[in-house]
Amino acid sequence: MTMRMNKLMPLSLAMSMTIPLGGLVLSFFSLDKKGMNRLPFFVMSMFYFFLLIKIPPLGDLYRRYLEISAYGPGTRFSDIAGVHTDVLLYVNGWIFQLLKIPFFFIPAFYGGVMCYLLLASFRNVTLIKNPGNENRTVSSGRLALTYFTVFSTLNILNLVLGIRYGTSLVFMIYAVTCYYSRSKLRCGGFLALSIMMHFSMMFVLLAFLASIVVKVEKKYVLPLSIFFWLLSAVALRSILPSIAFMGIGDYAMGGYVDGSFSATPNDSNTIAVAFITRVLGLVSLVFYLLSKSEVKGFDRFLNIFIPCCFIMSISYTAMGRYLNVAQYLLAIRICYVYLFSAGLNSARFRILLRNFLVVFALLSLLVINIYTQRRTLSMGGLWSYAWTSPVFLLSYSEKDFDKYLNDIDYDGYWIKHR
Repeated sequence: MTMRMNKLMPLSLAMSMTIPLGGLVLSFFSLDKKGMNRLPFFVMSMFYFFLLIKIPPLGDLYRRYLEISAYGPGTRFSDIAGVHTDVLLYVNGWIFQLLKIPFFFIPAFYGGVMCYLLLASFRNVTLIKNPGNENRTVSSGRLALTYFTVFSTLNILNLVLGIRYGTSLVFMIYAVTCYYSRSKLRCGGFLALSIMMHFSMMFVLLAFLASIVVKVEKKYVLPLSIFFWLLSAVALRSILPSIAFMGIGDYAMGGYVDGSFSATPNDSNTIAVAFITRVLGLVSLVFYLLSKSEVKGFDRFLNIFIPCCFIMSISYTAMGRYLNVAQYLLAIRICYVYLFSAGLNSARFRILLRNFLVVFALLSLLVINIYTQRRTLSMGGLWSYAWTSPVFLLSYSEKDFDKYLNDIDYDGYWIKHR
């Protein structure tokens, strides 16, 4: 198959190696209306790859660094599998250790993969054959805006710092979209990778399997969400203790139901960001419910998964993690609505949706991605690598990475801002 290439693509590729931000901007205008857009996705993902090479190992990423750096020549696969249920990241780290590849390539690699696969997930949904997208003219402006929105919703720094959860989330979304648009074999492969990366995605998998055999109409999404929210306390406390497999039930009860992860945070900054995030998700849900279009299969999954998230409402962290998955799915879905003008009853509705996508993209990029991670950006000096040639990263070494460790405490916090 011949790869289609927009005439701006060579310039975008060249700029990505000189002024990465310029290459990134051009890549959105290099998108092809009928192509698979692998090259533009590659440029976008490489922007994050180069940016993330110098990310400081804060939070959960620091704990992963400590675990992986402890592996040596005598470490065997059985040693890793015997300790971890979700082994993928640890096996990857072990292989990198054997090949003498520095740890800082791990977050950069997975950050690039997350970006590529989320964009590919949206593309997959546009490939699903529906009456709403047949013979419709797609403008370059709508194409660029929808992909920019999907790109902006990816909270890349947060997902990379929580690398196992972040990667598993994107793997799961990509797997689901592959099932309905491209390859069920590819879907199965990424489902397995997602579960092996973070076992919490098993809940999403169960909802996905349920959606294949059970159909829920849009009109029942809100009533079911309220019902499951009310049922949460009883359901989780009844079901989780009975799950004996590898101690998962006790782990979930101790950490996410009765432990510290169940509590709602009390600092104003976290609450404000959570509020903005959930308002964006709620408005996305309203646009989805009001649109008259249907994306075969994909909507069936959404209509079951969204209510299922509220089964976890007794645990702030658990529900938040699954609502994040739902919010990415909703962002993809309403971008589909705008791209094809599918199920839009009026020009006013289309304008409202366009304006919302602009607000969604800007708030996600500037507030959720940049403002909330300003310490990470500041500590790593990541700002400059948006417009500095990646060639200058060739001098970055493990000695430079080790300098971060002097300023990070055992809990993964930057000592200067502890």
